[in-house]
Amino acid sequence: MREKAEIYYLKNEDWQKFLKQTLAKYRLYAPGKGLVEPEYRISPSPQSSPSPSLPLPPGERIRGEGAGEEIGEGVVYEGARITQSLKSFIYPLREKVSPDQPSSAKKNIILGVKACDLKALSVLDKIFLDPDFPDSFYQERRKNTILISDDCTEPRESCFCTLLGSSPFPEGNFDLNLSFLDKGILVEVGSKKGKDLLEEYKILPLTNHADFSRNLESPSLHLTHSQISLRPAEEKELKMRREKRGKVIEKLKEINKDFKFPQDPLTLVKGKYDSPVWSEVSEDCVGCAACTNICPACHCFLLSELSTLNSELSTTKFEKLRNWDSCQYTGFARVAAGANPRKKLMERFRNRFYCKLEHKPQNFKLLACTGCGRCIEACQGKIDIREVLTKLARSEG
Repeated sequence: MREKAEIYYLKNEDWQKFLKQTLAKYRLYAPGKGLVEPEYRISPSPQSSPSPSLPLPPGERIRGEGAGEEIGEGVVYEGARITQSLKSFIYPLREKVSPDQPSSAKKNIILGVKACDLKALSVLDKIFLDPDFPDSFYQERRKNTILISDDCTEPRESCFCTLLGSSPFPEGNFDLNLSFLDKGILVEVGSKKGKDLLEEYKILPLTNHADFSRNLESPSLHLTHSQISLRPAEEKELKMRREKRGKVIEKLKEINKDFKFPQDPLTLVKGKYDSPVWSEVSEDCVGCAACTNICPACHCFLLSELSTLNSELSTTKFEKLRNWDSCQYTGFARVAAGANPRKKLMERFRNRFYCKLEHKPQNFKLLACTGCGRCIEACQGKIDIREVLTKLARSEG
C-alpha cells in the first residue's frame, strides 16, 4: 500500500448511485456479462441523453474473463483482467494522425482495470509522453480518461505477475481503486483526478464511523439525492483487504509453482543472446504477432498515407494513419535498401524478449512484461513465456 494513502469506505448501493451520476458527463466502459464470459461494454455518450440505469446497453465489446461477484446492476467486478488490454482505449489499433493536433477527446471512465495493465501504462507513458516529444493524440486521451481499477481476486492459469516482482493489486497509475469487502467497498484515491471526481459528484467524506452512522439514522443529517457520503477506512477493514489480497498472492504461487526464474531481467538474459534455447523455444512460433498485439505494453506502430481522389475538383486528399505494428513481422526491421537484420523467425522471436527484458530496463528502468499472461492465451503455437524464461534460467548461454 502506498504511503499516506487516502482510503475511504463506501456502501455498495452508494457506489452504484455514483456510477449512474457519472453517465451524465462521462462515457463509461465497464465489464458486463457476455454470452460466454464477461466483456467490456460502453455506455451511451452524454450527447445521446443516456439513461442512468445499468446494465450498460450493447455497444463496443471487448471480450474478457472474470469470476467476480456482481455489485449493482450488471457490472462485473473483481475476477481477473479483461482479455483486451487497457492499451486499446488510449492507443487505438488504428487512428488518423493528421492534422498534427487531435480534436478534443471525449471524457471517458474505464472501470475494472487491473494491476497488470496499470503497470504496462508506465511503459506507454514513457514512450508517448516524453517531455521533449509528447504524442499529442495519446496525451489527449490520457488527459480525458479516468481509470477506476479494482483488485484481482481470481487470477487465471496464465497469470504470473508475482514471478516478476509485481502485485495482483494496483499500486499506482490509477485514479481510484476499489477493494470489495463483504458489505462495502474501500475506495483508494490514487490521483488528483480521482479526488476531483469524488468532489465533482459531491461524495463527501465524513470524519469517522459515528458521523457515518448518524448520517444514515438521522433525517436531519441526510444528504441530498446527488450527494453520497463515505468515511475513512478503519483498521479492521484495511486488515480484511490485506488478508484478501494475501490469499490471491497464494493462489498465484500455486498456479506458478513449476516455473522458476530470477526476477531481475538483466540477470536472466545476460550472456544468453546466442543460446541454443532460442532456436528450441521458437520452433512452434508462426509469426502471427498475436503476442505483441495482445500485450498491454507493446507499442510499435507503422505510419502510412491514405489518398482520396475528389473527381469533381480533380484533387487528391492525403491522410496519415497510424497502425499497430509488430517486431514479429518479417518486414518490420527491413530498411530501404532491402537489408533485414532479423530475417529469421528465431531472431524476431528473440528480439521481443530482449526488448522487454533488457532494452526497456536499461533505457527506462521499466520491465516491459507485466505477467498478465495474455500472450500465453493468444499464442497459436501454445508457447508459454514462463516456460521460455525457465529454460533460459537453466541454460548456461
